[in-house]
Amino acid sequence: MLTLITGDKVAVTTGADGKQAVDVVAATDASKHFQISSGQNGDLYVIPEDALNAVSAQIVDRELFNVTQALKDGYGYGYGYGDAKTDAVPAIVDFRGKPSATALRQQAEALPGAKDEHTMPRLGLAAVRVDKGKANGFWRTVRPAAGKARSGSGAMVPGTAGVTKLWYDGRAKATLDQSVPQIGAPEAWAKGFDGKGTKVAILDTGADLNNADIKSRITATQSFVSGESVQDGHGHGTHVASTIAGSGANSGGKYKGVAPGADLLIGKVLANAGSGPVSGILEGMDWAVAQGADVVSMSLGAKAATPHDVLTDAVDSLSASSGTLFVIAAGNDGKGGESTLGSPGTADAALTVGAVDKSDALAGWASRWAARSARSGTSPRRRRPPWPSRTARSTRPSPPPASPCRSSCSATTPPWTSSTRHRRAARTPSP
Repeated sequence: MLTLITGDKVAVTTGADGKQAVDVVAATDASKHFQISSGQNGDLYVIPEDALNAVSAQIVDRELFNVTQALKDGYGYGYGYGDAKTDAVPAIVDFRGKPSATALRQQAEALPGAKDEHTMPRLGLAAVRVDKGKANGFWRTVRPAAGKARSGSGAMVPGTAGVTKLWYDGRAKATLDQSVPQIGAPEAWAKGFDGKGTKVAILDTGADLNNADIKSRITATQSFVSGESVQDGHGHGTHVASTIAGSGANSGGKYKGVAPGADLLIGKVLANAGSGPVSGILEGMDWAVAQGADVVSMSLGAKAATPHDVLTDAVDSLSASSGTLFVIAAGNDGKGGESTLGSPGTADAALTVGAVDKSDALAGWASRWAARSARSGTSPRRRRPPWPSRTARSTRPSPPPASPCRSSCSATTPPWTSSTRHRRAARTPSP
């Protein structure tokens, strides 16, 4: 059984023939209708009639009604959103304007049945956990209402709570001695480009704060995972940090990172098990920009259900407002077909990085987009596969080598806007 954000309940059973049967219990009106459909990947969607217009207008995230994804999200990591696993529905609310963190928290907690989990003031977002027993009251408060656009035509307008958009808070997972020379790092070092004076934020599984390779480069840390410190219990984040700014202390100087002079900001957004909620990633992005990061490395990803979702919108918004460059993994789903680029790598402002093998050929498992070529850097090169997975997962770490490529340029170049950095990095074949 799964309770939707509207308070309606859905039960899914699978027969011996593999076919699924759906039973729906309306929260209030027994005569309520539901649209039941399958997505492109076979996921089952159950959308109540009172949410259809809002979903069509892209004001309410369709993924809130992806029953298949909600029931399996986080399996193996102690999570899952079925009623047997949790008594709350995860959502992200977007309020008008950009209130302060305090105002955001107050607005979020004023919603019926909502408990504030994360606030992202630069994005105007708050993540909430909605008590399933009060979900219908929450929905009646936040759901958009019918209104009129300036042209006089029909439109959807925010409801009484002032929520302009409602997103599903899904989950994301995390996705050298040859990669560093392959992208030309030693030549850059010889010219004095070692990343000094550049802040690189790493949003991942944290870092081993006692690791000799990186401990002297870490200047700020913050965990956005409930109940876990920034200390890395997985290993992915430490590997990323070492690839970016490792001193080589653990190998007598043999295995240095690409930009050993860069300062590291460690944001833990993925739990020790390797996954984390989208809201924690958003809060980490907000924090990185507040810390003055020049570059944000995100070697993680989630299924891109649509070209634009809450993560891609955040990348575009923060890039435009701060000039910070987000270097993001394309993903590891290339064997699944041509249109496999993950989120938030689909963001327009992202420097999305795929993987090549030791011969500089596009790796077979590197995610790509059919519309355009996607060559970039198991050693990433600094080229963005333009626009082409919702559990965000860790990916094979292509962004780490690419992130300090930008860092190594920073110390000797004038201030750049995000778009300038993006163009410069995308067209530069090697340092």
